[in-house]
Amino acid sequence: MSADADHNDSQTVVPLSDAQAQAFWSEFARQLPELQAMVGHDFVSTANELLREYAPGLAIELEGVAQEAGSRLVISAHGNTAEFENAQVLVRNAPQLQNFSVDAYRSRTLGADFGMRMEDFELTSADVLVGYYDAGGITGLELAFAKPIPMDMQGHAQHMSFIMLDHVLGEWDFSVRVGPVEFVDEISQGMGGPVKLSEFPPVFDDFVRQKLGRSYEYPQEQDSRWLSLEVRSRDAEEDAPPDILSFHDSANAVATRADMSYFVEWSFPFDSQKQLDQVRDAQDALDAELARHQRGILVFSRVENMRSRTAAYYVDDPVHAQQLVSQFAAQHAAGLEGQLNVSFDPAWNEYLSLYGAIHRRDAEE
Repeated sequence: MSADADHNDSQTVVPLSDAQAQAFWSEFARQLPELQAMVGHDFVSTANELLREYAPGLAIELEGVAQEAGSRLVISAHGNTAEFENAQVLVRNAPQLQNFSVDAYRSRTLGADFGMRMEDFELTSADVLVGYYDAGGITGLELAFAKPIPMDMQGHAQHMSFIMLDHVLGEWDFSVRVGPVEFVDEISQGMGGPVKLSEFPPVFDDFVRQKLGRSYEYPQEQDSRWLSLEVRSRDAEEDAPPDILSFHDSANAVATRADMSYFVEWSFPFDSQKQLDQVRDAQDALDAELARHQRGILVFSRVENMRSRTAAYYVDDPVHAQQLVSQFAAQHAAGLEGQLNVSFDPAWNEYLSLYGAIHRRDAEE
């Protein structure tokens, strides 16, 4: 999200460990018979009091009736992407619970036509107009109002619009798949829309699928498209060899999938063709194993100054990926000292920054 949306992403978040998540669920399961005897509001309030002891930045929401099968416990981070990793840790460690499934992130509000009232001022989702565009592989938005807004209510109206947008699109789509958001007097020419916010969800889905190319289906090897580029840094020596970037353009199809939120960079130095071949074999073996079960995908590789090679992946489980890295390093690159960096990147910023730059250059040419 842009700075216009206050998701508190910059705050320091204490990581939730698997052990802490398991301790929470153990205590939750112990108290579950008492919780299920409560009405919905009391159930949620008591469950969140317990959760705050372990993960104060998360919340539990109940969809359904606590006493009935088929109900859902939704772990929400209130749209704060800094807490999204903790939400995934909590869900990953959830046990089988009678009557409940456990999912991360608030889903879309069914029936997107609704309103809010604040200080005698009412705004409905039909009062908010949306323009949309490709902001470098992510959806940028302009928001305008379809009715006059008193000057002293402008701030309230914008805040209410963000809340409604979050409910209309759902927590993941709004926080991860929407980029810059700007309030304007009138939607600009040359972009999609304007469309009422109440009618926006299917339009958003179609734009993401058709314009941004996100089928969210894992690309098959025979359809895979790679781009090879020579890259030079501005301060490189004139006679220095260019960096070679191999970019997996087809990986865009699964960009921002919630089950591939971890960015993994695996680098090796080399000083001979033999060592480069060993490095490539190790990194390719990781790619093949991740692809075999669709648990991750190689998104680019980069040879820098003919001295090191880095392969970058998005994976579902960093612990599993680290185990595979150890296995393939020992098998293919014994004696070479590799470096592994893992970060949580649900918006695929590392990939999409390159994707946007590459395709922007293509459009200019």
